[in-house]
Amino acid sequence: MFRKSLLAVMVSGLMVAGVQAAENQVNGYLFGNIGQADYDLGNLYQGFIGSVDETDTAFKLGAGVQLNPYIGIEFQYVDLGEAAYKEPGYKEMVEVEGFGANLVATLPLDRFKLYGKVGYHKLKFEAQIKDDFWGTWSDSEKDWITSYAVGATYALTPQFEVVAEYERYDDVADKFDVNIDIDLATIGLRYNF
Repeated sequence: MFRKSLLAVMVSGLMVAGVQAAENQVNGYLFGNIGQADYDLGNLYQGFIGSVDETDTAFKLGAGVQLNPYIGIEFQYVDLGEAAYKEPGYKEMVEVEGFGANLVATLPLDRFKLYGKVGYHKLKFEAQIKDDFWGTWSDSEKDWITSYAVGATYALTPQFEVVAEYERYDDVADKFDVNIDIDLATIGLRYNF
């Protein structure tokens, strides 16, 4: 129910933003960010003898439209890297990647901008197990996931901005009966055109 409500709010926001865009100049931008994803696996491996690696390098690429100084829409591809559990003769890995859209609310402050995002993403969650005795097993699922972000930009020139952002992806991997949250902290560059 929450996801349907969120989708309805995003669609309504896009409709209002579209009407405002007809009255204002629309500006596009491209962006690329790189940083670290932190998988919150909870107590999934608590009590096990192996080691857990919940962080990995992650990145995202995308394009957006700034409909007015305060509202924008983004489309992005995100690769959240992998998390792994290892012990002698056994390894579990999970990887997450996918596409999505964000509704962006911006507060312009001269060369600085503060912003918040709410997003909806079709993410692919892939799990793989390698066992010296049983062999290899893998499975995957694709599901719609909500995300939230806050960030800031600083304009180096009118065309180029440096970006710092923190983003959270909620309840990844429902099919596997685990609710993994993934935090993503990135820095990047935005090109305005």
